[in-house]
Amino acid sequence: MSLNNIIRIIPAVFFFAVPFAAAQQLPNETVIVTANASPVPFENLSRTVQVFDREDIESLSIRNITDVLAHAASVDIRGRSPYGMQSDISIRGSAFSQVLILVDGIPINNSQTGHHNSDFPVQLQNVDRIEVLLGSGSSIHGADAFGGAINIITRHPAERVNGSIAWGQHGLVDGSFAAFLEKGGFKQSVSASGSRSSGFQYDRDFHRVEVSTRMTVGGHSTFFLSHVNKEFGANGFYGPSPSREWTNQTFVAAERNIENSAGNRVAVKGYYRTHGDRFLYDIENPQLFEGRHRTHAAGMQLKTEYRLGNSILMILGGGAGGDWIDSGNLGNHSYARTSLFGEFQWTPGSSAAIYPGLRFDYYSNFGASVNPSLSGSWWVLPRLRLRASLGRAFRIPTFIERYYRDPNHEADAGLKPENAWSADIGAECIPADNWLGSLTVFARRGRNVIDWIRSSESEKWRTSNIRKLRTVGFELSLERSFRSKTHLTARYSYVSSSPDSIDSISKYVLDYARHSWSQSTSFALPFDMGYKQTLSYRRRSDGRSYWQLDGCLEKHFYKFTAALDFTNLLDSRYQEILGVDMPGRWFVVSLRTK
Repeated sequence: MSLNNIIRIIPAVFFFAVPFAAAQQLPNETVIVTANASPVPFENLSRTVQVFDREDIESLSIRNITDVLAHAASVDIRGRSPYGMQSDISIRGSAFSQVLILVDGIPINNSQTGHHNSDFPVQLQNVDRIEVLLGSGSSIHGADAFGGAINIITRHPAERVNGSIAWGQHGLVDGSFAAFLEKGGFKQSVSASGSRSSGFQYDRDFHRVEVSTRMTVGGHSTFFLSHVNKEFGANGFYGPSPSREWTNQTFVAAERNIENSAGNRVAVKGYYRTHGDRFLYDIENPQLFEGRHRTHAAGMQLKTEYRLGNSILMILGGGAGGDWIDSGNLGNHSYARTSLFGEFQWTPGSSAAIYPGLRFDYYSNFGASVNPSLSGSWWVLPRLRLRASLGRAFRIPTFIERYYRDPNHEADAGLKPENAWSADIGAECIPADNWLGSLTVFARRGRNVIDWIRSSESEKWRTSNIRKLRTVGFELSLERSFRSKTHLTARYSYVSSSPDSIDSISKYVLDYARHSWSQSTSFALPFDMGYKQTLSYRRRSDGRSYWQLDGCLEKHFYKFTAALDFTNLLDSRYQEILGVDMPGRWFVVSLRTK
C-alpha cells in the first residue's frame, strides 16, 4: 500500500475507532529520557513516545514486561514461550535485532543474538515506568535503535515488604518478594521472583529465577545488581526438533549525578553485563548439535548539560566500551566502541520546541557511523500539538549473524552494518478534558538490511545484506480516563514493508504485523472488586491472523488482593513466530499484597 493510500484511509480508521476507544488526559510525566539526550517535559516532546508509568502498569492485564510492551502501538511481540521466557520485539515493522533495549539509559542488547534482548535484568515489580520511542534513536543512543528504543526505568518498592504467589494450569507456580530499607540518605531494595511450569506441550516447560538489589546513597549515587536464570523447552524454536535452552545473565551498573546551582549537570554511568547461553538442538539426539556461548559487555558513559540562557540547553557526552564472546561454536571475537554526541534543546516560546542532534560512533571492526537527527513540536492551539522528526539509524551485525553454523543455518562473516533514514509526522489532540487522541504517519528507508534467507525449503538459512527495504505506516490511538478509576484505551497501527529486490525466502525481516489493534479497559466493581481486560487483534504480513482476550478479576481486602487471571480466553490457536505454537486458554489464581 502506498503512502497516499494510507493517508486516504486514516479518517475512516479514526471514525471506526472512536466508538470503541478512549483514554487518559495528557500524562503528568515531567521527564522523558528515551526520546532526547536530556529529560524534557511531556508537553515538549517532538518524537513519538509512549509512556507506561506505574499506574498504567497496574491498570493493565499483564504478567511481565513484554506484556506491557504489547500494549504500545506498532510494537509487535513475537513470543516463543509464555511468561516472557523468550520473545522477539519489533517496532514499526523492524526486525527483532533492530530495537534497542535500555535499563535506566544503559543498553542491554545482546551482541550474540537479538533473541536474548528480552532477557530483561529487571523484575516487573521494580519497574517505575517504561518509555517506548517509536522511530530512529541512534542520534541519542547509538547502534540498534533502528526501529525504536525501549527504556525501562527502575524504582524502589513502594512498601517496605511486599510479595505475591500464583498457581495455574500446566503446573504453573509463580512468586515474588521485595523488601525496602531507608535510613537517612541511604536507600536499598532487594527483590526476588521465580516461576515454573510443566508446559502446555511436550518440551515447552520452563523455569525462571531472578534476584536484584538497588542502592541509592545521598540521592546522587546509585548502584544496581541483578541476576537472571532461565531454562526452557524450545521445541521447534529454531528448527524441526525438540530443543532446549539455558540462559543466565548478570548485570551491574553504577551512576553518579552532580548538579550545580546554575542548573548545569554531569552524569557518569558505568556498567558490566555477562550473558551465558547453552543450546541443545535435539534433546533426543544430544550429540547432533550443542552450542555454548558466553558474551560480555562493559562500558562508561559521560553526559554534561549546560544552560545557555533560558531557552537553550546544550547536551554533550560520549562513551567507550567493548563487547566480546567466548564460544565453542562461534569462536572468540571482540570489538571496541567509542562515541561522541551532542544535542540542543531550544524552546523559543512556551508553545514550540526544536531539537537538533548529532552522534558519532566508531567500532574497531566496522568503522565509523554518523547519525544526525532533527525534531520539533508546536502547540498550534491550546488543545492541538503538531510534531515531526527526521533521523538516521544504524546497526552492526550480531555474532550469530556473522559466525553461526548448525544443521539449518550458515552465517556470513562478511556482513556489513545496516542503516536507515526515518521520518514521521504526527499530532496530539485533546478534544475534551480527560481525552487524548494521537495520529502519526511514518516512513523508513533501510539499506544493507540483514536477514536470514534461502531460495528453497531444502536449503540452509544464510545471512545476507538485503540492498534496500522501504517501510511505511501509521499509528492511531484514543484514550479516556474517569475519576472512578476507569480507564479505556484503543490503539491501531498499520505497517507495510517491501524490499528493493529479493528472490529468496525471508525468515525475519518480512515477518511483521501488518495490522495491529488493541483495546484495554479497567474499572472498579462493587464490593471492593476490580476488573481489567485487553482484547487484541493481529494480522501478519503472510495472512495469519488471530484474536486474543486477556483479563483479570480482582478482590481487595485488608492489605491483600486476590485475583483470577486468564490469558487467551477465546482459546485461539495461533503462532506469533511461524512454526511455534502458543498456549490456548490459561487460568491463574494469585494472592498479593496491595
